[in-house]
Amino acid sequence: MRSSSYAWGVGALLLAMVGTGCSSEGAKREFTVPKALCGVSVPSRALSRLLPSDGTRISVLKDGGSEKGWTLCQVKVDEKTVMEVSQEWIVAGDTARNILGHRLTIWQQKSADVGSVVYAAQGGASLVRCRGKGVQKEDVSTLIDVLKPGRPDEAAMGQLVRGYTKSIEEKNPCHPRHG
Repeated sequence: MRSSSYAWGVGALLLAMVGTGCSSEGAKREFTVPKALCGVSVPSRALSRLLPSDGTRISVLKDGGSEKGWTLCQVKVDEKTVMEVSQEWIVAGDTARNILGHRLTIWQQKSADVGSVVYAAQGGASLVRCRGKGVQKEDVSTLIDVLKPGRPDEAAMGQLVRGYTKSIEEKNPCHPRHG
């Protein structure tokens, strides 16, 4: 009996020492989480939960622009792409649910803002509908994709895609009607 309890005590002590050593030597996040992606304000706390928990340097690369009708932002941590955010003007009539399903093959989705925003742990999509006097009848779609070693998180993705979409709406992204 005595040797059994001694073995358990030594085992517990070794486990505690290993656990302590690992946590103090573990990698940590050294980069600052951005407050905007591609010039669009984002809820940085939600973005933080989707980015890797470690890394030294973050960069956001932008391609395209409003003159091209699309924008792509790649978020990289230590030169590895961990998130892609795309925005494009599309023909009116599609749904955020279809965009997320067809582009990222994510069919198990949560919905917000009367279906104009959908999301799951690893991705989200939204639509800003452009209707009314003086604008083209079109939609502005946004798609956010978390790639490894990014961290999928359903609640954080919901907050991120809703915040990103709200910021886009404030910028009035709809094309003016010509003629």
